This record gives sequence, structure tokens and C-alpha cells, in this order.
Amino acid sequence: MVLLVEKISHFLKNPNRMENHHHNSEALLASSLQGFRFDVSKILNKVLPIPEPGTEPEFQFLSLAWIQKCLDVIPLIHRAFAKLVVEIDHPMNRWGKTQVEEYLGYSLNLLELLNSVTSGVSHLSHAKLCISHGLNLIEKSSDSLALEHLKEVQPYDIGKEFKVEGKITENEESSCLGKDLIISRSLWILKSISLWVFGVLLSGICGNVKPYMELRKSAGLFDDSLIRGWDSVLAKKVAENCGVSKEVKEINEIATALKAAIANGEVVKELRRRLKGLEDLMQTIGKKTNDLFSEVLAERGKFLDSLQHTRK
Repeated sequence: MVLLVEKISHFLKNPNRMENHHHNSEALLASSLQGFRFDVSKILNKVLPIPEPGTEPEFQFLSLAWIQKCLDVIPLIHRAFAKLVVEIDHPMNRWGKTQVEEYLGYSLNLLELLNSVTSGVSHLSHAKLCISHGLNLIEKSSDSLALEHLKEVQPYDIGKEFKVEGKITENEESSCLGKDLIISRSLWILKSISLWVFGVLLSGICGNVKPYMELRKSAGLFDDSLIRGWDSVLAKKVAENCGVSKEVKEINEIATALKAAIANGEVVKELRRRLKGLEDLMQTIGKKTNDLFSEVLAERGKFLDSLQHTRK
């Protein structure tokens, strides 16, 4: 990647040395797009590594400990996209109408998906509080009341809050050319990977297979090598577990066992430990969600400001 950037920089600084300016400009833009794809692939490999066959992953797939790392992908690929925009010298105030609409639509969808994550986190937090209250009642020897609160964490259906505006497809016959075409194609990659990431996030948090299956379909990126490996692993895991995360599954198993032996002090202690782990993960996911929401909202505001200044 260093050599690619140096080569691009060389051509940008020495345009008179190009034998065929038009041909080399197209080659330069194509190289920049390939560089963006490389950066995105590197981010995915670093943040969400796929373990080698027969090895134990650091974070098991479909565990909240692994899923919360998905949120780290979004700001990193946003920075990779910003790097591309600078590299091809095509700031947002020079974009065509199509690219402006694509970006605004993407950022709006992203804000709506972040709100859905917050809703899912609230559902999990409420379920955790209910079980914790049941444990407190056990300690007060109110076993009959405790049983009413020792309920399994139920899947959460986002329902009408879950919005995806049509399927994203890459239009190879686009009327835009040159730098606008590169922006459109890189935005397509950005939007597709973001939808896939939020599908993983929402299914794991809500314990519901629906978000992953619908968002991966909307992403429309699965003939692309960028995401194929992750999707092939996750699609199987999500289907096998009906979207329920490892942590929630374990809590439900312990809660069920506790109802059968309600006075078992060791089971109570283990369930408290698991609930504390869930609470810590929920706090991390909640903070990352709020930070990303603020970042996307700020960038969207800057983008709209730049458009207003351009029109004046």
C-alpha cells in the first residue's frame, strides 16, 4: 500500500511526465479504488479476524464480546473513504448530484440503524435487570416471587423501527464518469459493508435472525471477495443459533437451571457473574453506539454546510 500511495503521489505531482494523460488518469483512479478496497480488507482482517480451521478464535463468532468489535469497523472504513476522497482530489463540494444523494441517504440510514442498536441494547438491559431482581428476591428468601423474574431473555423484534430503503446494487452502467464514478463505487462498498456489519450487530443484540438475513440481502455484496469469507461463517452461525448470542444463551441456560434448584448458592453466584459480564458488554456497545452516532451526525452536518457554501 505504501508503494501504491507513493506511485499515486508521484503522478499527481508530475502530471507533465504522463505519456497519455487521459489513459493514466483513468489508471490512477482505478488504482485509488483498488487501494480503498485493500484498506477495507485490511480493516476487516484486523478488527474481525477469521480464525484458522481447528483453532479457537479470540472472540467466538456470535458472541457479544466479538460482535461489539463490529462497531469499530464503521469509523475505520469511513476514514479509509475520506483518504480516497483526498487521494483523488475530489472533495464533497465537487460531487455530482447522484453522489450527494447517495451519501446523504447512507448517513441517514446509518443514524436509523444506530437508533435500532440502542433500542436492542435497552431490551437486553431491561432483561438483565429483571433477572437481577429475581436473584435479589432469592437472597431475601422470596422464592415464589423470584420465579416470576427468572425468565429467559426473549428475542427482540425491532419491527417497524427496522428500516432499509431498497436493495443496494452497483450500477455498472452509471452515467457518471471519472472521479464521480469512483466515489459512487466506493460509496457502494461503504454502504454494503456497513449494512452487513449492522446485520451482525442487531441479530446478536436482539437474539433475532431477521436483521442479519434482511440486511445482508440489502447489502448485495456477497459475490464480492471483500466480505464473502465473513458472511459464509456468520450466516451458518446465525442460522444455527437463531441469532442468539453466546452470552445470552448461557444466561438463559443458567436461569433455567436455577428455577429447578432455586436455593443453589453456586448457581446464583454464577448467574450474577454472567449478568455482570453482560452488563459490561452492554455498556461498551452503548458507548460505542453513542460515539458513532455523534460522529456520523457531525459529519452529515459538515457535509450539508459545505453544500450550502458551494451554492452561495
